[in-house]
Amino acid sequence: MPARLFLKSTSIPPATAMSLALVNLASFVSQVIQIGVIDTLLPLALTNAGLGEQHGGMMLSLYWIADLVGGFFVAAILRKTHPAIPLLISSASFCLLIAVVMYAPQSVWVLPATLFAGVGLILRWVICDGLIVQLAPRDKVGRVVGFHETLMGLGIVLGPILIGWLGDDAFAMSGLAVLAGVIALACAFFLPTIEMASTGKGAGAALRRWMDNWDLVVIALVAGFVEICFLSVLPLQAQRDTGLADAGLWMAAVFVFGGTVCQPLVGYISDKAGPTKLASLCFGLLLIGAVPMAVAGYGVIAASIQFILGVAVAGLYTAAVLIAASGRGQGYQVGVLVIVSQSYTLGAIVGPSAGTSLLVMVGSWALPVLVLGAAGLSIGLLMLRRQS
Repeated sequence: MPARLFLKSTSIPPATAMSLALVNLASFVSQVIQIGVIDTLLPLALTNAGLGEQHGGMMLSLYWIADLVGGFFVAAILRKTHPAIPLLISSASFCLLIAVVMYAPQSVWVLPATLFAGVGLILRWVICDGLIVQLAPRDKVGRVVGFHETLMGLGIVLGPILIGWLGDDAFAMSGLAVLAGVIALACAFFLPTIEMASTGKGAGAALRRWMDNWDLVVIALVAGFVEICFLSVLPLQAQRDTGLADAGLWMAAVFVFGGTVCQPLVGYISDKAGPTKLASLCFGLLLIGAVPMAVAGYGVIAASIQFILGVAVAGLYTAAVLIAASGRGQGYQVGVLVIVSQSYTLGAIVGPSAGTSLLVMVGSWALPVLVLGAAGLSIGLLMLRRQS
């Protein structure tokens, strides 16, 4: 049924629609665990095990560091293997991490399992995103990618909700991870081989792309920094304030839900005003919502603020992708789009450690301070770019 609905709404040939449906399903179930669950569960479980909030934030940062480092080697793997191999590694890695964190959070196996899972994340990320772009008809790339990104947002939303329901049941959480892994692997056997391409090779070419597109680095880095920081810190903050993490888990879900359901609005604004103005608007929303968030508590007003902030963060990432895809008049640039994902990952690495460290020092003002600093500095840098 989902494949038929997808086919009907986009008029994509049946064989292509089926392949896209399988990629979306594999990516969605993996996203639920790899980002939706792990980004929240890892610091929360380690903190509850008595290892401290800073330790949990540091471990989540290492998860994203492994993702970033793995990105420099993943292309060589994908060129030589069928998607089933990297998705098998990906599924095994997140199943292992969930089991270790739930059953033995104080063991020495947490670190290697975290690093292994980070590599598994980048394998799935690249293989699924690459196949989505490869399979999408040229005149429908935007709609196909938009559908995929909506599913990715829903996957992140489901993570905190599932932790709220099953987070204390080690067997249930481990079983959920295994189920997701089996589904992803089953889909992988029916997928085509990805066609790898790049715009330039070598450290020099990569460095030039980063320098030429530093504004994209700023936008995507802030998106990753704020999003992963919120997912990891909100439950810990609620636990400090109320004694329970549940309120923070629901706030995290509302935060991601805002960015997910408002993707059509974000796209409309970009079409009318351009992605650069979209980014400026999103930075403005972050500045407006930062201070009220500190005093709003965990009720309806707080949820409304989190919803708006979620829209802003999702809009930043979308703006960065659209600017990169436009190539500033030079066409579709794969290398520049890679910069967007790497910059997001850099932000995700710094976010949890910064957020949990500041949480210890200033409590509920940690997230507002970080948002004000990141958004304010970014606006200043982008104004310099516009004047140059």
